[in-house]
Amino acid sequence: MKALIDTEVYLYRAAAACEFEAEWDTDDWTYLCRHGDAQAQFQEAISEIRDTLPDHRPVLVFSDRVSFRYGVWPHYKANRKKYRKPAGYRHLIEWVSKVAPARGWEVVRLPDIEGDDVLGVLYEEGDVIVSIDKDMLTLPGLHLRDGKVVEVSRLEADRNFYTQVLVGDASDNYPGCPGVGAVRAADLLAGCTAEVEMWQTVLEAYSKKALGEPHAITQARCARILRAGEYDLTAQAPLLWSPPVA
Repeated sequence: MKALIDTEVYLYRAAAACEFEAEWDTDDWTYLCRHGDAQAQFQEAISEIRDTLPDHRPVLVFSDRVSFRYGVWPHYKANRKKYRKPAGYRHLIEWVSKVAPARGWEVVRLPDIEGDDVLGVLYEEGDVIVSIDKDMLTLPGLHLRDGKVVEVSRLEADRNFYTQVLVGDASDNYPGCPGVGAVRAADLLAGCTAEVEMWQTVLEAYSKKALGEPHAITQARCARILRAGEYDLTAQAPLLWSPPVA
């Protein structure tokens, strides 16, 4: 069994916590990150996960440098270009890959997909997904949340996914259905007990905004965190989400 760890979340938090401003000379300021401290914080986080899940082999997943979603929606994550990562963040990612074998960590990244997708693609029964990202709750299975293992059913995961299709994601820069927020999406999907019903509800909401099925599918493909069977491991290529069929 595996503990599938959303590594970049934990590494980013450690790096950000260890970054500070420094004045090199009069009027000359810069950002510094003490990588030794960041590495220690990251290792402590992984140790806590291992203590919580002693029977699970830690697998540290990372994103590829490119994502298929950029081809699906050209504006995907375009808003993030103005934000910088902690100083030397890329070096910290390289450090993890170098020290992983000696620490008993397995590191996995797959071409053309993000770390979130790797979690879903690799998940098997009995594994635990370790992340603080709410988007992970679109994946059915076991999750470590706030120190406790919780199970997300297929129905819950599907409802969370279609909620995301309706609401969009400002941080990832895809809009979803105009005018539909989290509360409205919950109301729309509340009575749905099957995935086909959820998709029809989504289509109706988009139609009321004069947006057709192709646009809804585009938003769904941005929102979809790949699940087991939705990535061709032989060809190393994602399989784009398609609407459910009755």
